[in-house]
Amino acid sequence: MNHRNLLLATLVTMVSSSSLAIDLNEVENMKSNTISVPFNKEQHLDDWQVINDGVMGGVSLGYTQLENETFIFSGTVSTENNGGFTSVFKKSPKISDGIESVSIRIMGDGKPYQLRVRSQVMGYELTYKIAFSTRQNTLETHTFNLADFKASFRGRNINNAPVLIPTSISHVGFLVTAKQTQNFSLSVYGIEFAE
Repeated sequence: MNHRNLLLATLVTMVSSSSLAIDLNEVENMKSNTISVPFNKEQHLDDWQVINDGVMGGVSLGYTQLENETFIFSGTVSTENNGGFTSVFKKSPKISDGIESVSIRIMGDGKPYQLRVRSQVMGYELTYKIAFSTRQNTLETHTFNLADFKASFRGRNINNAPVLIPTSISHVGFLVTAKQTQNFSLSVYGIEFAE
C-alpha cells in the first residue's frame, strides 16, 4: 500500500470511529486561521434576531430570509414616531485570541450600513460598530480591523470604552438607519474573522 492510500485508510478509520467526532468547519478554520459565521440552508432563520425601533416607539420593520446560502436583511426604515433604524444579530461562533479583522462579502442597495458586534465589557453588554457604504447591485468585500470598531451603549457612543477584545464577541449583525422613510435590502454572502 503506497503512502497516499495508507493515509486515506487511516483517515477513514478515524472518521468512522464512534469515539471521535470531527467538525469539518473547525478543521477548515484551524487550517486557514479564520472563523466563519455560518448561514446556509442547514442554519435556521430563528438564529437571527431582528430589533426594530419599535423598542422606542418607532414603526420601522426589518425582515430576514435565506436564499441559496445567502442571508438577506431587508425591510423599511421609517422616521415616524421618532424612529429611524432596524437591526439584526446572530450569535457568533467562538472568536479566538489573535483574531484582528473581520471581512464581509455583501451586495447592497447603495445605502450606508453598520457592521456591529456585541461584547461583554466589565459586566455590561456593549455594541461595537463600524460603518460601511454599498454600491447598488454590486458584490463587494469589506475588511475591517477590530481595533477600529467604536463602542456604544443604547445608542450612545462610549468614547472611553476599551478596545474591542476578540474573545469577548458574542454576536454579530447589521444595522441600517435613515433620516427619511425608505426601503432597504442587504444581501450577505459571507462573514469571516481572521488573524
